[in-house]
Amino acid sequence: MVCKIGLVTPSPQSHRTAEETLSLGYLGAVLRSNGYDVCIVDGWLESLPPKEIVERLSSGTDPSIVGVSCYRSNIAQAIEVLDAVHKRFGPIPVICGGYGPTFHEQLFVDSGFTAVIRGEAEHIIVPLTQALLTGQRLEDVTGVSFLQNDRVIRTDRSEPIADLDQLPFPSRDSVKSAIGQGNFVHICTSRGCDAHCSFCSIFSFAAGAPGQHRWRQRSIGNIVDEIRALYEQYGVTHFKFVDDSFLEPPRDEFWVDKLRREISKHSLRIKFRTQVRADRLNKDIVCGLKEAGWFSTSVGIENFSDSALKRMAKSASKADNLAAIELLSEKQIYTQMGMILFDPHTTVAELFENLEFLKKYRWPITKGVFTEMFAAEGTVFTTKLSRRGLLQNDPVMQNHSYQVQNQQAERVYVMLKNWHRSHSTVYDWVIDSLTAPKVLEDNDNLRVYTLYRGLQSLDLEFFEKVLDRVINVGDNGKDPTFVRESVEDSNSVYTSAEQKISEIYHNSQLCYRAVPNPFLGSA
Repeated sequence: MVCKIGLVTPSPQSHRTAEETLSLGYLGAVLRSNGYDVCIVDGWLESLPPKEIVERLSSGTDPSIVGVSCYRSNIAQAIEVLDAVHKRFGPIPVICGGYGPTFHEQLFVDSGFTAVIRGEAEHIIVPLTQALLTGQRLEDVTGVSFLQNDRVIRTDRSEPIADLDQLPFPSRDSVKSAIGQGNFVHICTSRGCDAHCSFCSIFSFAAGAPGQHRWRQRSIGNIVDEIRALYEQYGVTHFKFVDDSFLEPPRDEFWVDKLRREISKHSLRIKFRTQVRADRLNKDIVCGLKEAGWFSTSVGIENFSDSALKRMAKSASKADNLAAIELLSEKQIYTQMGMILFDPHTTVAELFENLEFLKKYRWPITKGVFTEMFAAEGTVFTTKLSRRGLLQNDPVMQNHSYQVQNQQAERVYVMLKNWHRSHSTVYDWVIDSLTAPKVLEDNDNLRVYTLYRGLQSLDLEFFEKVLDRVINVGDNGKDPTFVRESVEDSNSVYTSAEQKISEIYHNSQLCYRAVPNPFLGSA
């Protein structure tokens, strides 16, 4: 008898629109290649509540095991899935994995999950499944945590997957839904990152695992074969390369040229989005990727002050960042610029420096003028704050928070946060199709970008006024009158922007489903 394994992910409380969960596809493909019957339910992409996710699993044979792909932001929904599974199918094993369980294993084990997979799961899922089905010792499975006699047992981490070409192409059970929602289809061409930014979870995700495989890549032939399969089977022409860092050595201008030629050889007319580091770009790389179909990218600029970049342990300098922005602007690659304006040690001088360069370099798209460093569990940044006694538990943030130490910078922080909170939903909607991204005609992308630039201008004007008030007027940032009046004065602009983006989405048959940014909290 073939055992059925259910693989699901519940919807998180997120200000991002839903995209396909590629991890489910990879795990599904691995299990199917080992003879298991697999049912994949992407509850986020399909906007399914936990009970409906479980109902989808009940079609045909009942599952013997259910696996849940989790974030920290959907733990409540994951627990609902867990409870619904046990009510519907009895006390079958329910396992979980992903960034959330890897960094918060105690929370997930205490919630009733049978086992937590820490780190990459494709080489763990089959041994764990076999152990659960046959009653073998979980202690013999690497990379898992589980509860035994009221104590969490953690087995040794397994080595990350070195040869990514050995993985099967992910199952694409949800690809038609992704295409129907106007999403770019996801492809992973590499894993990990060679950088060492203090705030980032990517390096921490692999921490403790043996081996030196921080960044690993697939071969060009393997990548293009997957693109061809999706192109020929489903007509996919828009791809989002979901790599944490698309360009790491040995990927350089020569590698880019080989990729471009391989895509051209198969007459693949595609568009794709990436995530790259600023210090990995040069003119030949940018031009080569553009010819291959490069449409948009995100770049972790983070800050325009070298002192702030040093605190973040960024490998790129301000000069690297400016050079990258100029190249991307020249070649008209839509660029989402990751920004971290505030951290515990932000100074007013750094804020002035950032305002200067935000006004000068207008091409990149930001997620608003208010941004702060997220204190994620397991990162170097969070560990250091904890040692210094600067962390504060914040249930709204679903993680940790802290206070900006410089009083004047903290006043700016308060006012910018209240400003952005007041219109974040419209702002997130306006940038969604360029940052997610969505499949739109070129003229609609330009219309969206023009909308964004109008909102960005308001942000920068307000930022400048706030700095002036804090420095010259002595505003303590606690009186909401100035912010409230500024918001009221700009309401008509945001109302107009909402009407225009709604029209673009309606005409393009897109639907924007997201909640207000949960990390901004309430006023």
